[in-house]
Amino acid sequence: MKKKNLKNFLYIFLFSLGSPFTIFAQIDSIKTVKLEVVEVSVTRYDHPINSSTWSVSKLDFKDSQKQMQQLYFSDYLNGVPGLFTLNSNNFSQDLRISIRGFGSRAAFGIRGIKLLVDGIPETTPDGQGQIDNLSIGSIASVEIIRGPASLLYGNASGGVISIQTQSELERNYLKTGITMGAYGMQNIQIGAGVKKDKTSIILLANKIKTNGYRVFSGFESSGLNALIKHRFNQKAELNVLLNFTDSPIAEDAGSLNFEATQTQRFQARDRNVQFMTQEAVQQFKSGISFRQQWNSKFSFSTYGFYATRAFNTSLPFEFGGQVDLDRLYFGQGSQLSFQGGTSLRHQFQLGYSWASQSDHRKRFMNKQGVRGNLTLNQDENFDALGFYLLDELSFGNFKIVAGFRYDTNKLEALDRYLANGNDSGSLSLNAWSSSLGVNYQLNEKQYLFASSGTSFETPVLSELSANPKGVGGFNTDLSPQKARNTEFGFRSIGQKSKFEVVLFNILTKNDLVPYELEAFPDRNFYRNAGKTKRKGLEVSYSLKRSAYLETKISYTYSDFTYESFEKPNGDFSGKQLPGIPKHLVFVQSNFTKGNWKVIFNSRFQSSLFADDSNEAKEDAYLLSNVNIGYGIERGNVIWTPFFGINNMWNSIYNDNIRINAFGGRYYEPAPTRHIYAGVRLIL
Repeated sequence: MKKKNLKNFLYIFLFSLGSPFTIFAQIDSIKTVKLEVVEVSVTRYDHPINSSTWSVSKLDFKDSQKQMQQLYFSDYLNGVPGLFTLNSNNFSQDLRISIRGFGSRAAFGIRGIKLLVDGIPETTPDGQGQIDNLSIGSIASVEIIRGPASLLYGNASGGVISIQTQSELERNYLKTGITMGAYGMQNIQIGAGVKKDKTSIILLANKIKTNGYRVFSGFESSGLNALIKHRFNQKAELNVLLNFTDSPIAEDAGSLNFEATQTQRFQARDRNVQFMTQEAVQQFKSGISFRQQWNSKFSFSTYGFYATRAFNTSLPFEFGGQVDLDRLYFGQGSQLSFQGGTSLRHQFQLGYSWASQSDHRKRFMNKQGVRGNLTLNQDENFDALGFYLLDELSFGNFKIVAGFRYDTNKLEALDRYLANGNDSGSLSLNAWSSSLGVNYQLNEKQYLFASSGTSFETPVLSELSANPKGVGGFNTDLSPQKARNTEFGFRSIGQKSKFEVVLFNILTKNDLVPYELEAFPDRNFYRNAGKTKRKGLEVSYSLKRSAYLETKISYTYSDFTYESFEKPNGDFSGKQLPGIPKHLVFVQSNFTKGNWKVIFNSRFQSSLFADDSNEAKEDAYLLSNVNIGYGIERGNVIWTPFFGINNMWNSIYNDNIRINAFGGRYYEPAPTRHIYAGVRLIL
């Protein structure tokens, strides 16, 4: 099976380099094709990506968005070296994203990675991220810092994903679209953009429904997103963001053992059906940001946000198996920047961020889907405050960036269920972060860069409240995870091609690892895992062969091991970290000719382990997808019918791995070959 996967991938790799598309591309090869200069802002300074001291990537979707399926956020992260995703199809558990291993331990949601949307934090103050309120259809570009960045963003910044939504209007428009596909998938959208004088408004509403590939894996969601932008002048801009999400149902088919995956892959775990395992979410979020360039030297920016989230879920066990969570969180941050100098160019930035989160958590008995007696009732609070100083010096061919940050994090649990005693308590988890980076320009096209930085990650409130003692309050045995990243890289930016290679080494301690207990089946608990060592190589290459054809290739090598990790049932020092493949390769070809646009990509993933002991394994596999769109313009009317095939070669693999699951239930089977088609209209 592994040899077949590798053989197929080699065929696809060669196809992408010498495909039939190239024949058409050569017709227009005499035309000059020049890559645009790519600018990034996720590093808190707006600058070309080639001069960055960080490992940073940027993906642009302005041209391809109108023909994409717009169902999976993972489609917008493909090809980023060092970044790995699982669990695209279980909407109850959310996409799992890892960057250089940070985030791989998440039992649900996104951990260890900071999410931003239009510059406003999407990650909660305690470090938990969800994307169920993300308007995928409005994504314009995504920027990623591949490595620890707590200097810039504080807690849970093992990596950073910054999403920019559509914000520029060339004209007023109305748009609508419908996508339909296998397993009853429907995605209906309607949107509008209006610009008058200095103010523009962009609206997008959508409704998504799918029955899912597996039994008991249906999902429904409706959302409304609005962006209001007002430019006072060329130096001042105000943005207001609003979004509302209502997801009344997201079923969880659960994980299976290996034997069950070999019989009926689409089956749900019996206990998940028996206990009606699913979730429902309602969320409202508002945000505001303001930027002011006072003069050639000073600039100021600030943001604020306010969000509420009502969440209830049923889990596949009886005691505490139904959860009600009412969450309120808000925050604000500002930064002041100074730049000056001639031969010694200087950029200095001073900033802060603060945020507060209040969770009211209740647990009830789950009587096979029927709510029973109360088992837990507590208020949980997380208050975060951070100050940072960032300095950038440029002289000759050198750029040096250095800074430090101090964060205070105060956590409190107020036990309101006193039948089993008062388990109220509080914690203070504070941390210093620092970073030093250098970039050296070898010549007009080539750059060397290196950096060293730290990150820290506190346990989130849901992890702290998962107390293995079976009582309320926090699990006070948990400590923050800390890491230091060192990396060296080379970039080459030509007229038609881009190349980057990065070597990194990360040392972590107190990694947060999920596990299950026989006394509490199907419930996740967490423990610290000593120390880990992560060595890796990231390579990316893109070539714009002509006006018609572009090829992108990325490769990631990840050698992540426990340096010291002992548990009562064994010593796992020297074992590979579960949930991360050692080899990951991605190839994509984009062909554009006339009204046609074809996107073909393949991902080869080597085997990975499902547990700390490295006894359970997910085999290697190859996954290929194709997307075809045809644009029709008639004046101001633009039609885009499109069609796609996911998992073209009908690979048998697992979409998610539940790390250290009890009873060998590690695997969540992925869909086989399936199609989708749709049309989008802009007036």
